Amino acid sequence: PEGGMHAVPAALADAIEKAGVTFRYDTSVDRILLEHGSTGKVQGVRLESGEVLRADAVVCNPDLPAAYRTLLPGLKVPRVARTGKYSPSCVVWHVGAKGKPADDVAHHNIHFGHQWDSAFRSLLEDGTRMPDPSILVTVPTVDDPGLAPDDSTVLYVLEPTPNLDGRIDWTAERSRFRDSIATKVAALGYPDDIEVEAFVDPLDWERQGMERGTPFALSHLFRQTGPFRPNNVNKQAPGLVFAGSGTLPGVGVPMVLVSGRLAAERVDRYAAGGR
Repeated sequence: PEGGMHAVPAALADAIEKAGVTFRYDTSVDRILLEHGSTGKVQGVRLESGEVLRADAVVCNPDLPAAYRTLLPGLKVPRVARTGKYSPSCVVWHVGAKGKPADDVAHHNIHFGHQWDSAFRSLLEDGTRMPDPSILVTVPTVDDPGLAPDDSTVLYVLEPTPNLDGRIDWTAERSRFRDSIATKVAALGYPDDIEVEAFVDPLDWERQGMERGTPFALSHLFRQTGPFRPNNVNKQAPGLVFAGSGTLPGVGVPMVLVSGRLAAERVDRYAAGGR
């Protein structure tokens, strides 16, 4: 999308505000209120400030296990969310750099490591860093130069890593990961005169409410995919509806948009007296 991925939620927010919705940004929710405390019909939400917002239905889109644990104490977490297998995580290096990439650089560029079998074994079984990491380098300014100042480039560099069930001490390894990725990106010929940067690791994902420090939620094993993912409603809490990658149908922007449509349908059905 022109203007980067951020243009999508910005356009959605603009359309929704024109439809009469009020957004309250930078406002933390303390708890989703249920009629009988830990069960019963939704009553609304209580903010960290103590203010209560009354509502007949609540759509909840934080990562589902974290939402149950932090916003719905006492309501039983679905079994698959408690005992299921979670996806690997990743580190992401956001960079604004002076200079332009080579002419053959595409919008999305995957640079594969050569130690293929050991890479997956390290990532999925051993919980360690891939010995010869494959990385994704996205360069959105290839197609949308206005995302950066003249003669500058935006880079988004992603390396898959174990989630927080793995054996990496991110407090100790964070800076080494960043430096090795920076060295590799420079060696591949991308602009490396860095003007601004931000580095995100699994501990950062966890602080953002992502279970096990992964932005990819439950892994897409057959028994955790589509209808086998945690449901978007809970019979013990009528009026509560979940959306996002932690519920059905799954992970990825298209899937999460489908989850939002399913949530809207659930709310409409509940408002009409259904379940």
